[in-house]
Amino acid sequence: PLSSSSYGLLCGGLTPDSSTGRGPSGGSISSRTSELQSDFCSSKVDSIFRGDYLTSMRPLGSKRLCLVCGDFASGFHYGVASCEACKAFFKRTIQGNIEYSCPVMNTCEITKRRRKACQACRFQKCLRVGMMREGVRLDRVRGGRQKYKRRVETGVLCSKAHYSSSGSTRNKLISHLLQTEPGSLAANHDASTNDGSLRTLLTLCDLLNRELLVLIGWAKQIPGFSDLSLVDQMSLLQSGWMEALLVGVAWRSQSAAGEELVFAGNLHLSEAQCRAAGLADVYEAVRHLTVRYQGMKLSLEEAVTLKALALANSDTDPVDCPDALQRFRDGLHEALQDYELSRREQHRTGRLLMSLPLLRQTADRTVQNLLWLQRQRRIPLHKLLLEMLDAKA
Repeated sequence: PLSSSSYGLLCGGLTPDSSTGRGPSGGSISSRTSELQSDFCSSKVDSIFRGDYLTSMRPLGSKRLCLVCGDFASGFHYGVASCEACKAFFKRTIQGNIEYSCPVMNTCEITKRRRKACQACRFQKCLRVGMMREGVRLDRVRGGRQKYKRRVETGVLCSKAHYSSSGSTRNKLISHLLQTEPGSLAANHDASTNDGSLRTLLTLCDLLNRELLVLIGWAKQIPGFSDLSLVDQMSLLQSGWMEALLVGVAWRSQSAAGEELVFAGNLHLSEAQCRAAGLADVYEAVRHLTVRYQGMKLSLEEAVTLKALALANSDTDPVDCPDALQRFRDGLHEALQDYELSRREQHRTGRLLMSLPLLRQTADRTVQNLLWLQRQRRIPLHKLLLEMLDAKA
């Protein structure tokens, strides 16, 4: 039987009656869930990757504007506050795989009036403010939704696919992780309030939400992840998303000046800024993790593998397909082991794995700090981010 958190808030699955272990109509919960989980999950996953799962944050003053052209934003589309026109333009460009060229110097100003003047600069502005290619579905053709649903249903079954254990394959795994590692997102500095500490929080939460959406797309590219049942994929994401994101923060913060935490290239927070914003616990925990990685001189290869391991080793008991999950974990462990052997530093494998409990503690403290702030200061959060925080609490 599924635990109450197997689908949690991402997949909206059924939960058994606590006294009978049966569904609301009296049937076996496991049989009813197996019939319905594909429909629940395919529509929910569909929404997440379209970017429709975001809800507009409650305005804190003036109406929110489109970050691309400055027109009034209709909501958050592909991870960014944007108007319907820029949302549709970005979607058409990605789906059509269109390439534009600027007739001038790639420095055209994009405003509501001039947004149609240069498509190349408009598209670059979309990417620069953080619109995510991963949010656009590429199968928006006649029958596309059915095609997508069949793909999801296939994933629900426990895959028997054999994971090659050859050293060359495992080295390719780390190369693949390096190639699919998402680029760093830029922070969209919130201008809806004059309160500096509140502005820091709103900016950070917006960035965190967009990184979460990117993380979901990234996870699907980890070799072996798609072989898991959809139940287990969702469980791993619910349990390990914050750990995976914090590996990135700690990695970026290793060489930061003044012991700052680097959440994005344009968002460095000092201890004083974190304390003023109510993020003292987050700063202390993440800084401790950063120092641990600094002392180990963590390589980029180790960082991307550790990020995948953090997701794979998250607490998901009971699991739907334990054999597939174990193959997934073994593949990542062996890839890391082979990488360290190739550098003649096999002792580092154990040291890196021993850092995972600290990473989990750091994630737990970060989640608790953010939830406390949300309750105390009524910080508006995107629906997906709030549900994922609650699921991990």
